[in-house]
Amino acid sequence: MSSRIRDWGYAPGQFPTGPKNSVLDVPGVLVGQVDINEGEDVHTGVTVIFPRGIKNTIYTPCYAAVHDMNTAGEWTGIHQIREWGFTRAPIAFTNTISIGKVYDSIWRWTMRQLEADGITGLDQFEHYGFPTVGETFDGLLNEISRSAVEEVHVLEAMKRAESQTDVQEGNHGGGTGMRSHGFKAGTGTSSRLLKGDNGKTYTLGVIVQNNYGSPGDLQIDGVQIGKILWSKPGAKIEVPKPPESGKVSEGSCLVLIITDVPMLPHQLKRMAQRAGMGLSQVSGHGVGRNFSGEFFMALSTGNSPESPSKWDGMSSLPPFLETDTVETVKSQLIDTLFMAAAEATEEAVLNAMTSAKTLKGFQGFETKALPREEVEALLKKYGRGYMNEIFEANMAATTK
Repeated sequence: MSSRIRDWGYAPGQFPTGPKNSVLDVPGVLVGQVDINEGEDVHTGVTVIFPRGIKNTIYTPCYAAVHDMNTAGEWTGIHQIREWGFTRAPIAFTNTISIGKVYDSIWRWTMRQLEADGITGLDQFEHYGFPTVGETFDGLLNEISRSAVEEVHVLEAMKRAESQTDVQEGNHGGGTGMRSHGFKAGTGTSSRLLKGDNGKTYTLGVIVQNNYGSPGDLQIDGVQIGKILWSKPGAKIEVPKPPESGKVSEGSCLVLIITDVPMLPHQLKRMAQRAGMGLSQVSGHGVGRNFSGEFFMALSTGNSPESPSKWDGMSSLPPFLETDTVETVKSQLIDTLFMAAAEATEEAVLNAMTSAKTLKGFQGFETKALPREEVEALLKKYGRGYMNEIFEANMAATTK
């Protein structure tokens, strides 16, 4: 049975989705995921994203930009993106302790790919780019200190990307052991279709690893779901306490926005910031808490920047300058992208929660799934969806 937020009665925003309502709707994007569930204590994993497919990601850079809402966490490689304005490496999501292993695995994989194509030694650095690996903390449901993610898992995720037809949401990939607002969360995705000139249709896709937000902050369609569920008299739900701890902590949300709209780094930076607007639709004023890391990255496959040059790299300075020709969206029209990014981010975060399943993990700690029956009833009673009914009724009356 499908369990995305639209199945629960709420469709965020106004733009149409792609056929999968997924980052995979963006042409060329591939995603591979591995879940690691070992006994009762280990529940973690890794997600690997290829913006231009397995082969072209390391050969054809994408203009990119990053934005940090609150930086209590890590996403490797972002300094190089800030400096150069592009990325040419796979992107991975995992847990806090495993970033180094995943980073090293992607780097080694890249070197092997280049060697297989006959590119060796210093010539490999023409295709040089730091892997970008983001993390969120799954240490309540997963024995994180065991550092269960190994190179074999990263390579398997990369292999699966070749044939994986859907992003597995909720308890999958890097999101396997993640929580949000006191409920189970994890991996989520969504997409939007945008009209271009000359009959073109562009796609914007979002994939998130959702692990942020306090219980009382959760809101859906403007309804204060968290406050109602956690504080109502006789509530069936009880806030669980982690073993040997008196508090429940969530930390961090990774948001990756990929679009085939041609954009330049400063435009992507502006669009990346709007992911925060999507998070605030779910977490209200509680988004970006002190111990949480909200990291946003946006990249475009609509251009092919940094094509190979004729310079042999041996002289201290290039003998002459060469140029690349690129397209860019007109900045006065960029509001469309801002809104689409916010909408898709909100929906991806909610999909991560509505798709997630109850999980009992490390030292018996359990996190429940978001209760569908109760949430659907609250959305029907208090949600803004009734405005659509009024609109449709008015339209029907005017067309008679």
